[in-house]
Amino acid sequence: MSRLAGLGPSISDGNLGIQGVDGAGSRVIVGVCSVGTANQIVALADIDEIRPKRGYGPLANHSADQLAFGGGVVYTIRAAGDVAGTITPDMANPVAPVVGITGTTLIAAAVLVEITKAGALGVGNFKYSLDDGDTFSEPIALAATYVMPDTGMTLEFAIGAYLLGNVYKFAVTAPKASVSSIQAAIRAAFADQTRIYEYIHVAQPSDAAMWTALAALRIEAYTQGRDVDLSAETVAPGADADAWVAARLLEKAAFQDVGVYLIAPHAEVIDTLTGRQEIQSLAGRILGRISGLPVHIKAAQVDLGALPGVVVVAPFTINTDGKKVSSYNNGHALQLENAGFTTVMRHLGSEAYFVSEDRTAAGNTSDFKIIPNRRVILKVNTLLRQAWLPFVQRAANPEDLNASLASLVKAGTRILRGMQTDTEIVRGQVQIVPGQDLLSTSKIKLKVRVVPNGYTKFIDWDLGLENPLSA
Repeated sequence: MSRLAGLGPSISDGNLGIQGVDGAGSRVIVGVCSVGTANQIVALADIDEIRPKRGYGPLANHSADQLAFGGGVVYTIRAAGDVAGTITPDMANPVAPVVGITGTTLIAAAVLVEITKAGALGVGNFKYSLDDGDTFSEPIALAATYVMPDTGMTLEFAIGAYLLGNVYKFAVTAPKASVSSIQAAIRAAFADQTRIYEYIHVAQPSDAAMWTALAALRIEAYTQGRDVDLSAETVAPGADADAWVAARLLEKAAFQDVGVYLIAPHAEVIDTLTGRQEIQSLAGRILGRISGLPVHIKAAQVDLGALPGVVVVAPFTINTDGKKVSSYNNGHALQLENAGFTTVMRHLGSEAYFVSEDRTAAGNTSDFKIIPNRRVILKVNTLLRQAWLPFVQRAANPEDLNASLASLVKAGTRILRGMQTDTEIVRGQVQIVPGQDLLSTSKIKLKVRVVPNGYTKFIDWDLGLENPLSA
């Protein structure tokens, strides 16, 4: 088209080197809860949104921890709770009159019912606790039934004369999702092409069968062009810390994966939603911290402080003076860490609990045995995918690829330089692999190498006395 004399400026874009969406800190939690449609993504940005959108249950609790300790937005997916929770009465409960619990539990709890005024139904009173007696309800009149709010459970009191001080205990587990239901929920996250996630966490106790399924899902996502890691938590310990650790080591022996994180510790914590003292997995608190940090910073970095709200790591006993004493120690932590679990430890002179190491389930010789190296490489990969997508189906000179694809190399290098400026990496380089036959393969091969940060896990020093008068 001809034009008259004048000016004809054009405005170029992309010169500022602004990065695309990297997904760092963006996470999905899948699990069982009492509100919402199964396999549907619901974003939460505030703790006040949890009750109306997710109700009660493990998914709600983990979402609260993630928001409280990591901030940002949490994407939640309700999985079908096709494995019912259990209600187990304590063997030492009074045999008459009988107190029982019915219903379909929504939460995990250590239920304790104590008679606070002797008498029959309609005369006596009781109070109940969901955290084994750390906190109690107000006194309630004895009746044939009492619905404990927001638990899915109903207390049932038999006819009889209740004695002052009688105590009834029940161990309650939360409902769970089967492996197939978790797979369906995670695939719902994969199906949403509008969002980029760094990892997906399964909010329930799990075993090696679940871990293996998660590793397969990670590979499945990668083949679809999505870089995402998966996270799971172990089963809670019983009364024997040694036996629990030994069982976890045996369970882990046959499993390794660079992109699966296994969070081991459970502890009595101050519940983020209710304020009760409950035994819960520390996965929500640990992963929340990780999500709130730059990709190259460890959650184990000591000056970040101890994990908040942790009363005592399970299992524990109660002294005669009422103090709770953990039987989990740093020896257990070292065994779990070496096996590929993320866990917690105590530093000498401190009563608080710190993350011992940001560990993936990879082997000890893997480049990606620590989570920061995985986070860094996932961020690099995610940004490079976006930076290089516009070059797909472009023409290139097969006799001089270096010159023809210089802008492609420049786009990738800009990503690495930006991360270097932010100290997320030490340096990085993009190269076009020489000797390629673009005409016959229609494929470009690139080599990207990144130098990661190192971490001062140990500090050794030589300390001694010196005589200044000595020769």
